[in-house]
Amino acid sequence: MRVATVLAPIMLALAGTLVSAIASADAPVEPPHSADISKRNLTPKDFPRWQQLEANVYAYEGLHSPDKQGSIVNTVSLIVVTGDGVVVVDGQGDVAQTQLMIENIKKLTSEPIKYVVIASDHTDHVGGNAAFKAAYPNVVFIASPASKQHLAKDPNPPTMLVSEQRSLRLGAAQIEILNLGRAHTGGDLVAWLPQVGVLFLGEIYLRDVFPAMRSAYPTEWLATIRKSVYLNATWVIPGHGFIDDAPIMKRELDEARQALAYVIEEAKRLRAAGYACESAANCPAADHANWGPYKDWALRSSQAPLAIARVYLELDGKLPET
Repeated sequence: MRVATVLAPIMLALAGTLVSAIASADAPVEPPHSADISKRNLTPKDFPRWQQLEANVYAYEGLHSPDKQGSIVNTVSLIVVTGDGVVVVDGQGDVAQTQLMIENIKKLTSEPIKYVVIASDHTDHVGGNAAFKAAYPNVVFIASPASKQHLAKDPNPPTMLVSEQRSLRLGAAQIEILNLGRAHTGGDLVAWLPQVGVLFLGEIYLRDVFPAMRSAYPTEWLATIRKSVYLNATWVIPGHGFIDDAPIMKRELDEARQALAYVIEEAKRLRAAGYACESAANCPAADHANWGPYKDWALRSSQAPLAIARVYLELDGKLPET
């Protein structure tokens, strides 16, 4: 037998291994599936921060308070500089963080903040709205009717309401404020900038955050995400989670949808198996859950019992109307 004949398969195998190694070395490293800032070697000192998405459109990142396990995630706002004033979509969680956001906006432009769109009415997005009013007394808060009801006791309630759609044209910007359906809060709005292809989904899109359902409408949330896809945005921006390049953000929206669907189905399985979950504080079902690929996602320990309890309410037809 010829030596060449014997060596040929070995050389081919070695060549294949070398090609694979080179390909692996050249392949981009996938970011970790967690919104916890520590997973990207960041600390609170690295925030706030912002990045430009398109001309005069910025994603701004403040911080969400740590959960019981100490995980810290960001809270994302959208800033649009129009040439005739600034539009902010979702503020930050307290006055100090929102004041810092205002100071940073002043580094971008001298234009006043004229509108604040409340995409999510949860405290981590509206808790600092008093800072907007203090700095700009004529600022207008925009929200859905459901969010207005939730914020009835807020000292700075929304005065412009969006039941389905409202076109906001300011300076060179066109901002479509859309109510695509109930999702994370029940009063969810989105901001769509068709001229530049930027879609801010707020808490409808939680990137690498375990599906949080304290006031959610689980199956309607899935439908709302599906509706958003038909806008065919270039940029899809979440209310929490890291912002990478545009293709990753669109792909990760589908991952968020899959995570939501998985959690809903797991809660259904637990209920069918007879495990009780009367509330987030009394949820034995959580001890029997299998969260599969989402078990290490940020905020899972605190949000999982809430999600199970909320799905149980939906299955029992006990979710509130608004």
